[in-house]
Amino acid sequence: MKRYILTVLVGLLAITGCKKEKLNENELGNQKLQGKWLVTNLKRTTLKNGKVVESEEKPDGTVIFEFSGNRLSLTEGKDPSQSYSYTVEANEIVLRSDGNEAVFFRYSFNSDTQLSLTQSETVTQNNVTSEESQTYVMTKM
Repeated sequence: MKRYILTVLVGLLAITGCKKEKLNENELGNQKLQGKWLVTNLKRTTLKNGKVVESEEKPDGTVIFEFSGNRLSLTEGKDPSQSYSYTVEANEIVLRSDGNEAVFFRYSFNSDTQLSLTQSETVTQNNVTSEESQTYVMTKM
């Protein structure tokens, strides 16, 4: 009987000890970001008081975002890479260079291999509200 109880206890310990830890939403998003992403489309839009005054969309193929750990390397064509630290907070990526100024990008996965990053800035001056946004559509390499 003692041997039976010991076997059951060892079995329970093995089952509960091997339980996988669930990733929270930020960790899951960060895990999906890891790797190289090629910018395939870039869209820029400027609004004044809610009306589009300028809109440009063009294919790209020269910019690469590489997420590794908590670092982002950004390469444009043959220019040297720029390096940033980043964190994932809810549906945003927060980029920092040299630990100072932060740049916020909303991100969404269109599929496992397609990612969109959007950055926007709004300024109000003399009762005119201007908003500029850029959206990078990327494909995993």
